[in-house]
Amino acid sequence: MDSIDTTDSLKHLVAENESLKARLDEYQYTIAVKQKEILELRLQIAADNEIKSNLDNQVMELEVLQNYIGDMDKGAAISANRAINLQPQTGSSENIKQQLFNLKEQYTYLQTQLTDLQTQLQELNNRNLLLQQQSSRIAELESFLADAEQERDEWKALAGLKE
Repeated sequence: MDSIDTTDSLKHLVAENESLKARLDEYQYTIAVKQKEILELRLQIAADNEIKSNLDNQVMELEVLQNYIGDMDKGAAISANRAINLQPQTGSSENIKQQLFNLKEQYTYLQTQLTDLQTQLQELNNRNLLLQQQSSRIAELESFLADAEQERDEWKALAGLKE
């Protein structure tokens, strides 16, 4: 009777051990998949960091451009005032009108560049938001991976005790 119970117990333990091995294989596969996802996300983050650096440079250029536009506005106002003051005194009003026209063209061109840079800045801000979301996803996957590895190690320890 004892040998039958021992045989049944042994068969049960062997079956349970096989089941644990199958689960362990599943966890190892899941870990491998998650590690691959983490690697891909890290590569994406590296690329996005380069883009963020470019964004920072463009923001600096945008600030310089805005300052330049402000200076151009002041220059245009000063030129307009000079034109008004000089018009009765000199006969070169056409020259002043041409300068004013040129300043307005430069101002329009700089406004267009500013608009383009603002659009690029918005696009890069959107990309940065995606990067932050991906970073959160990586942290989530790393946490999941750590949990899966811990559970796998526990199953290995349990399987080792039963053998």
